[in-house]
Amino acid sequence: MNNRKKMLEFFQNKDPQQFFIYAFFIFILALLIFNFSFKKGSPTCNNFIVNSYLYIGLGVVLLGLFTYAFEYYNINFNLYTTILAFILTIILIFGFSYIRTQKNYFLNHLLWLLLIIGFSIMIYPIVNIPKYKPYINRTIMIVACIFFIMTLMVYIFPKFFETNYGILGMGLFVALLSVIIIEVIYLIYKVATKNFEYTNFNKYITYFVIILFSVFISFDTQTLKQRSKTCKESNMFNYPNYPLESLDIILDLINLFVRILSLQGNN
Repeated sequence: MNNRKKMLEFFQNKDPQQFFIYAFFIFILALLIFNFSFKKGSPTCNNFIVNSYLYIGLGVVLLGLFTYAFEYYNINFNLYTTILAFILTIILIFGFSYIRTQKNYFLNHLLWLLLIIGFSIMIYPIVNIPKYKPYINRTIMIVACIFFIMTLMVYIFPKFFETNYGILGMGLFVALLSVIIIEVIYLIYKVATKNFEYTNFNKYITYFVIILFSVFISFDTQTLKQRSKTCKESNMFNYPNYPLESLDIILDLINLFVRILSLQGNN
């Protein structure tokens, strides 16, 4: 118990040693990516799913590094900076759709890194809220458990996800669009009434979104499985673009993290 308490305190305090920990994991993941994801200087379809998860892992570690660096150096982002980061992130995501048809490996990785930085800028104001800080490490562990369980489900019940892939995707899209519309309307109502308290309605929406993105993890895992079968290094449209392949699950994890953290902090 004492060792666990010391570990949690270490990760919650400003300690320069954390940079070495992040650097260690980045070095290991980058080394694995170089060995498994590339062949003769170009991305390879071999070990497609493993390579995608290596990029997911690297993306998550970089998110942690950038977010911690902002806090360590007391970098504060105002509302306009956060909104600008959000707009640029949306533009970069659409840019990735175009890059799918281009075999520009350097540009792929540069856009991916810029997206990770943009995500970090948007996450930082949330994790920097004092009432949320005690729950950060617990939230990370909860998200990791959800990720493991929902990924495992795809491999335990492969036929279910293969058969219902299209229906599941449409259902998730409709559910996500509905949540966005409801939350925008509710936000407008809160601004109009100048009531920004965390209500039971916020809690119920948060629970629903947590379930939604948990299912998204399974859906995006199935997508990776299907794309691994169609991957062709010589094809302009189906070549292995691992930064892009990792993006959906990274977004799932970010949404889960933010929602679970806010749920615990407001309870």
